[in-house]
Amino acid sequence: MAIASFQAGESLSAGDAVYVASDNLLYKASALNTTQASVAGLAIDSGSAGDLIRINPDSLYDGLSGLTPGELQFLSITTSGAVVDYPTWASEFSSFAADAYLTKIGRATTSTDLEVNISTPTLVVYTP
Repeated sequence: MAIASFQAGESLSAGDAVYVASDNLLYKASALNTTQASVAGLAIDSGSAGDLIRINPDSLYDGLSGLTPGELQFLSITTSGAVVDYPTWASEFSSFAADAYLTKIGRATTSTDLEVNISTPTLVVYTP
């Protein structure tokens, strides 16, 4: 289990999907561009801008809620840092009505645990 620590560039909550920006600070990940959709891991700690935050980039994360065991989880389009199942992601994509990035975060093992296995963001082109 690898744990990495970075300084936060904004307020973060435990469980947020985060990325490392060009200023080497952590921010909530977003599915709207390739840089922000390149998830580094899930925040283990909560904190404010300037705080040191540990992230889980590649192992079991315990502390989420409402997961369905076996379902893949992805970076939300509409809520920065949020993790959602594919049906929710697809609904967000349809409502968003613009190109977005699909980034797999991992697979739920229980209703609260996620096996983190982050994929490279894939651009999904919106065609009405």
